[in-house]
Amino acid sequence: MAYAQIKADKAGGKISLEGPWKIRLGDDQRYAAPEYDDSSWENINLPGSMMRYALDRTGTISGTLWIRKTITIDAKSPRDDVGLILGRIGNADEAYFNGVKIGSTGRFPPRDLSMWNHPRYYVVPMSAVRYDAKNVIAVRIWYYMINEVRGPLAVAAMEEFRSSKATTGFLLITMDYLIIAAGVPIFLVFFFFYIRRRSSEEYLFYCLQLLCGLVVILELCNYWNSYGSILARFKILGVGWAALNVVHPIFLHRIYGMQRKKIEKILWLYLAVVVLMAAVFTTSDTLRFHGILMIVVTVGIGFYNFSCHFSALYKKSPYAKLFGFFGSAVVITAIHDGFIYLFKFIGYEFHYGILFDYMLFPYGAFLLYTGTTLVLVSRLIGMMDEIEDLNTSLESFVIEKALLSDRLSQSQKKTPPISITSRTEEKIRKVKEFIEENYTSDISREGLAASVEVHPDNLGKLFKTCTNQKLGDYIYELRVRDAAKKLLETDDNIIDIAFSVGFESLRTFNRIFPKFMGVTPEKYRRQNRQ
Repeated sequence: MAYAQIKADKAGGKISLEGPWKIRLGDDQRYAAPEYDDSSWENINLPGSMMRYALDRTGTISGTLWIRKTITIDAKSPRDDVGLILGRIGNADEAYFNGVKIGSTGRFPPRDLSMWNHPRYYVVPMSAVRYDAKNVIAVRIWYYMINEVRGPLAVAAMEEFRSSKATTGFLLITMDYLIIAAGVPIFLVFFFFYIRRRSSEEYLFYCLQLLCGLVVILELCNYWNSYGSILARFKILGVGWAALNVVHPIFLHRIYGMQRKKIEKILWLYLAVVVLMAAVFTTSDTLRFHGILMIVVTVGIGFYNFSCHFSALYKKSPYAKLFGFFGSAVVITAIHDGFIYLFKFIGYEFHYGILFDYMLFPYGAFLLYTGTTLVLVSRLIGMMDEIEDLNTSLESFVIEKALLSDRLSQSQKKTPPISITSRTEEKIRKVKEFIEENYTSDISREGLAASVEVHPDNLGKLFKTCTNQKLGDYIYELRVRDAAKKLLETDDNIIDIAFSVGFESLRTFNRIFPKFMGVTPEKYRRQNRQ
């Protein structure tokens, strides 16, 4: 076997360790020693799956194996620590460099802990490196159903090593926790909505799919033995994955207003079967078969989810365009990851580059959070707008009734003519000129009265006598006429128009406008705009 060699001119980068490795089933600590003769071991290409290799020789889904690779490091390379990148190993490993243990991830039985999706980055101390000589990398691996090495394999200078470790750790592990952290408050908010509006079942099923999605994502980044055993962990993952694919289409039915009760009964029956199988019938001997069967059916449900989106788009259902993108994205990532799990359980070796090298569902789940939140908030705002429109219509109805009553009472009044002097007329003329120039501003009766040397209590009476119109009505009429013009000539919101002509609130504007125009502002714009 050819040895990988790090040249001095590569000190600033990394050298790939992908390709043939030596492999052997069993567990013997002597396999870590650099002087151990591994010439009789079989070869296997990594990164890749080792499950088929193990199944063909043992027939079991769990065990321990070793892999080894020999490299040489140029004597001209900088004398410094070296970074060893071993991708992601299922389920736990211990790494040795020239017989020196340089790190481990996960735990071996009996206190086993699977960390199959965690990237392996180990620092090789300079003292363990042999320059211009053979260096042996030996990795002890415990596997249970997931038996593979995925991702980049390399020996790298420390700068490249640290950069790769930070980037990969963030994308694969930290990002998952951030997505979980974002999902928890969203769950609490919409669960509160459901408590307050139990008739809105979309909130309930949104919360249920959030919970199931968090279980699935936690499987990828979990640092702790939260399940008691790896078998229990697979059972919980399977139930969570199946439940997610049951409640999600039911949620789509609620969002899109689809009446598909028979399909929902079939989905609930499927989930009940999965729970029963996991609780009673699934053992280490049957895990592989049950897992493959469940994955195939669940992926099929994913394609049904696509049909829900397509049907909603075709029927032009509300929010179909908005939610269709986000919903389709999460379905694509879920189906993608379903095939990855299927390949892991089958032990099939696939070569599609990075397409099937990484789980994508957490990122799809984040899109689902975003899209669903937008849809549900839009629905809530829509309901609030409908309520506001209803209140406005009711208020307009009351105003119109009051207007008719006011006109009737005014027609019954008889105001005796009052004679006024020319001096009084001059004062009222000045008042009118001031109002016409400043009606959009706050005009006080006291300020007007002082400007023409009239007592505030008498100003209103004099104005009414001279103009046959109340002082306040005269101001309101100028504002309303201006507002009516803007309603027809601009696309401004009604509330903005009301404030621009001097009204202090939309409620006052809606109450006063019909007194002069005969209809509400909304109706006036609708009837008179070309």
